[in-house]
Amino acid sequence: MKLHYFDLLSPAPVAIPNACSVISPKLKDICSIGFSAYQYYLSLLFMDMKAFFSLTGYGEAYENLSGTELAQLDLFDLLTAGENTRQLLTSALRFFIPEDIMYAKEKNCFLVCNADGSRAGTISGKNYALVCDVIRQRNHFKSAVQEDLTNIKNKKALEIAKKLKQGRAQKNAAAKPDDDMELGNIISAVAGKSQTLNLLNIWDLTVFQLWDSFFRLSSNNLYAIQSMSVAAWGDKDKHFDAASWFRRINHEP
Repeated sequence: MKLHYFDLLSPAPVAIPNACSVISPKLKDICSIGFSAYQYYLSLLFMDMKAFFSLTGYGEAYENLSGTELAQLDLFDLLTAGENTRQLLTSALRFFIPEDIMYAKEKNCFLVCNADGSRAGTISGKNYALVCDVIRQRNHFKSAVQEDLTNIKNKKALEIAKKLKQGRAQKNAAAKPDDDMELGNIISAVAGKSQTLNLLNIWDLTVFQLWDSFFRLSSNNLYAIQSMSVAAWGDKDKHFDAASWFRRINHEP
């Protein structure tokens, strides 16, 4: 369910049929729970099976699972099986979903209800990945391409696939975070550069709108430099694109 750029920018919830709606949280909403809690919610909702086993202290057990055994596991079932992880998952979902949600143990799903009490839908193992992906898009993250190892029946091939996946994960983990792209710094940069946003009113932006404003300001800043250069020295090589100030900057959520 790839969202349209218009819907990503909109402050209104995006509806997932028979499930729920998903918002892009405003910066002031993130402030209300704290940045660390926001990051934790995202980590919980974006984790894969390997991350779950590592989080619960069973990372070694995951490495010993066969393709057949992996096929019998469901991440939603694992997250809702324990009281602690179920409560954490409930809190994370409630932050991004405007409707009321309640876990129904007998059906192993979350019941989603409108303000008037009418049923809006359910979140279960069948659509949980979809809900998480929409949350990912609304928070300006790229959709994650998860490798499905459950269809690999050959033990040797499964071992190779796991090692390759582990190697990529270790490489990503070893990559040094860019402090310049930390959310707090982006808020400061946009508030300082924008002609209309400042540290008093920027908190009404959604997190997607903030990132979009940042990349648009960066693009327009480059355009301003290039246009001044062309005005002073000309553009004999015809490299300057006069329409670049409104070129699309969102190509992949």
